Amino acid sequence: MKKGRRYSREEIEIISKSVLNKSLNDILNLELITIEDKKTNKGGLGQLIETYLFGIENNSDSEPDFMPAGIELKVTPYKKIKNGKLSAKERLVLNIIDFENEYKNEFKSSHFWFKNSKIELLWYLWEPHKDKKDYKITHEKLLELAKSDDLNQIEKDWNTIITKIKEGKAHEISEADTMYLGACTKGANSKSLRNQPFSNIKAKQRAFCFKTSYMTQLVRKYIGNYENVEKILKDEKETFDIFIDKVIEKYKGKTQNELMKEFNIESTAKNIFSMIISRMFNVKSKLKSTEEFQKAKIIPKTIRVEENGNIIESMSFPHFDFKNILETSFEDSEFREELETTKYMFFIFKKEENEYIFKGIKLWNMPENVIDSKVKDMYNKTRNIIKTGKIVNHIDKNGRRITNFPGISDNGVCHVRPHGRNAKDTLPLPVTDKITGLNHYTKQCFWINNSYLKEIIKNLI
Repeated sequence: MKKGRRYSREEIEIISKSVLNKSLNDILNLELITIEDKKTNKGGLGQLIETYLFGIENNSDSEPDFMPAGIELKVTPYKKIKNGKLSAKERLVLNIIDFENEYKNEFKSSHFWFKNSKIELLWYLWEPHKDKKDYKITHEKLLELAKSDDLNQIEKDWNTIITKIKEGKAHEISEADTMYLGACTKGANSKSLRNQPFSNIKAKQRAFCFKTSYMTQLVRKYIGNYENVEKILKDEKETFDIFIDKVIEKYKGKTQNELMKEFNIESTAKNIFSMIISRMFNVKSKLKSTEEFQKAKIIPKTIRVEENGNIIESMSFPHFDFKNILETSFEDSEFREELETTKYMFFIFKKEENEYIFKGIKLWNMPENVIDSKVKDMYNKTRNIIKTGKIVNHIDKNGRRITNFPGISDNGVCHVRPHGRNAKDTLPLPVTDKITGLNHYTKQCFWINNSYLKEIIKNLI
């Protein structure tokens, strides 16, 4: 007889290990029942596993799933990507953030800690075109935060989120504010709003979560494809922010030539600045490939500022697929998720007396109110242009195609322009262009305006 929530730690482990390499259908067949019999064919796989494996009925209790063991159960997917590597399919959503009460606690007396300090993870392999009842559970792991190397950073992330609540800025929280522990939107839709204690502005309902990038590193560590990647933090008691401050203090004000000499770099390659910033962090690989940068989804970017204070280059994203843009709303788009979950580390070098000088580092993520206004407007305009087949506005006297895509002067934040090797580097159009009759068009991508980047880093130049 299933005990529901009253399993011991040892029993949870035994049961979890007993279903490895089994699907939900396999579990049901052992008991000669079907989901249809129980009329519960709805709901996520995790909910069904809880019910049919452990006897936990669907609930929204504030306690961990297993009491008194104090263990929360999470069923989470991973997938195979290119080159045979493994990746988490999604973030791991934890408990809803209670804006009205969570700020009253310290980290280890918080509801987050009570609910999630011990998590029994059941991983299943997600495969396209497969019924969820046929996904196989492949691995299990009891994740104990108190024993995690990442505890200090997770606590720092929790405090970052709580500080925003205390400042009356719960409506400004973004998943990219933090490193490993995020605050993702949670509700029927993005308009699910809640009161916050220190402001009259309603805030989106949010839940604590472990970011997809962080979960990917756990997948690779405990399931496979774990490479012995370089770590930035050698001292486990040191937080990422403290280490960044040390880097800035050590190298700020030095010229490009001084840094090259200090790091024994003799090169004229285009990626010279990338080489310099890797050496600043004392890593041999690319900075973005280090464990901390991968876990936190931090993208390093070098920004060169000219003597007149201007930035020549806007910041590009990978080219987009016209058909995908047409078929995907902004709220469900990969582009929105990218902006919402990514933190950028800008390394600023300013030219003074004909030599670039390191001015410092800016950790930045795009504010959600900008994402859901300026960026959303650009995306929707782009989508409508593709839908109506009105990509080309006219062809100028030099034979160049002038498009209707949002330009750099449209909204002050972002725009669309080509990103192909040349005009012949194209992708298919879902709707033929009305002016030219083309059914393929030069690859395009979204860009963040150089003028907007200048505003972001203005205190450093």
